[in-house]
Amino acid sequence: MILGAKKTDEGYNFAVVSGEETIELNLYEKGSENPCHVIVLDERYRYGDIFAVRVSGIEFGSLEYNYKKGEKIFLDPYAEHVCDVYEFGQSVREHGYRSKVMLESYDWEGDRPLNIPFDETIIYKLHVRGFTKHASSKVKHKGTYTGIVEKIPYLKELGITTIEMMPVFESEEVQKWTENDKNSLYNQQFNGKVNYWGYAKGMYFAPKASYASKSCDNGDYTVEFKDMVKALHRAGMEVILEMYFPYDAGINMICDCVRHWIVEYHIDGIHLNCSDAVLESVANDPLLSRVKLFTTYWNMGNKKRSYKNLANYNQGFMNCARKLLKGDENQLNEFVARVKNNASNAAVVNYMTNNNGFTLMDLVSYDRKHNENNGENNRDGEDFNNSWNCGVEGKCRKKKIIQLRTRQIKNAMLMLLLSQGTPLIMAGDEFGNSQSGNNNSYCQDNEVSWLNWRNLDSNRELFEFFKSLVAFRKAHKILHMEEPLRDMDYMACGYPDVSYHGDNAWFAGFENYNRHFGIMYCGKYGKNSDGSEDDFIYAAYNLHWEKHTFALPSLPEGKRWHVEFDSSNGAHNENTINESRHVTADARCIVVLVGR
Repeated sequence: MILGAKKTDEGYNFAVVSGEETIELNLYEKGSENPCHVIVLDERYRYGDIFAVRVSGIEFGSLEYNYKKGEKIFLDPYAEHVCDVYEFGQSVREHGYRSKVMLESYDWEGDRPLNIPFDETIIYKLHVRGFTKHASSKVKHKGTYTGIVEKIPYLKELGITTIEMMPVFESEEVQKWTENDKNSLYNQQFNGKVNYWGYAKGMYFAPKASYASKSCDNGDYTVEFKDMVKALHRAGMEVILEMYFPYDAGINMICDCVRHWIVEYHIDGIHLNCSDAVLESVANDPLLSRVKLFTTYWNMGNKKRSYKNLANYNQGFMNCARKLLKGDENQLNEFVARVKNNASNAAVVNYMTNNNGFTLMDLVSYDRKHNENNGENNRDGEDFNNSWNCGVEGKCRKKKIIQLRTRQIKNAMLMLLLSQGTPLIMAGDEFGNSQSGNNNSYCQDNEVSWLNWRNLDSNRELFEFFKSLVAFRKAHKILHMEEPLRDMDYMACGYPDVSYHGDNAWFAGFENYNRHFGIMYCGKYGKNSDGSEDDFIYAAYNLHWEKHTFALPSLPEGKRWHVEFDSSNGAHNENTINESRHVTADARCIVVLVGR
């Protein structure tokens, strides 16, 4: 039995789960306080714990509905359109929510999910409101789904293939606790705050109305969300939704919800925050077998699926890479493993930053979190950020500090995008977005969390470096292989697919006190789309505070090493020929060479 309100040839079928003996289905004219139709659902309409009724013979065009048990009004948990929630941050409705009965039909014009393989994917994570809400965004419809559409040319220029959106399902932004919650510190500290991020119990089947730009009085705001998805697909970009479910949420409801977004909204993937008990059901759902599914860890053993649609999304890469970036010892062995991690049975999502933590600019500008404005005496947020302020806490005008921070950001970008796993970039990191040291901006619906697009002009060097690096990754298949690298010469071509080097070629010193090493990728193993061989690539990682010289391996006859990136001087795509058999990387610097 299909739950929710579904149109049939004879009217509408209403179905809802309830353990009560009797409930009421209330139908309202738009704007009316009292229902125009009350339908009592008793044992005649009960099927187990589901009440279901088919209603016909009335005009549903402008009608809204909800349910009542006893004196309590409640919204259909499967409601697809929530009424009167068009202003972000408004208080909870005192008289209960309603849902629109009849939704507009939608012409997808042949739109289909894109099914971009994980090895070809570049993920860009954003908050729909915060992405364009700032006055500097220069879009007409700020903080909305349409605002994202207006930024499609920018996203295309950057080289993004996939957008991940923080929660966009309807939920109450203003948290309120009741007498039953008065002894709960958790509920009291959130009382009256705006839940800007949206990780809350929600109305999971409906897009967030306050992220829509069009007036909802005369139409269906869900159309704008579909327009956004269709426009992104036309531009060659996928849409991933992050979904948060409390641990008491039922398996059936979560599975129904995921299917709903895939079928109704053509979503390309779901990032699931839910209990482990649910994950296996979702992973084995045949409808979702080609849908990108993300979670912290898929416990699927070594079983290889017919289509690689699962992805592990955890902080392992981030924690290790950050420690090495700031110069911690005993990180090389783990980092090398993280760089080449690319399991056959599930993709690996790598990131340096995420919404829960410092931005990339703050990672190199603050040693400590600065969450005082959250109202929790700076007790909230992660205490161990593995960050380094480069010598000065917070904003600084000293040229040497600014240059060092810029270099460290470039190093972080190189560490991420030269790794085999699927890279995820937090929106704004590409142009130095800062949250002034706030690493937990969950309640900051203001300029702390909104992207300041003026930084795109002031940090143009970072943006251009990032854009070139994304293009470089895409152009070299050996940097994002479909299958794991083997550390072997399995083609008998004289070179292993990946090898490690250091002060001497073919020997990398991974001692715990070292902070530098080299990786060489043999392009013979990475075939381009036209079948030709890829180039050789050598990355010299020097995260030490002293310069180091790396011995370069010999290339096949006729090939020469060219310097492609150097984080110490801003060079990218310079095509400088390296005549020596060695390359020197300055302190805290990564140099990338291409052999062709």
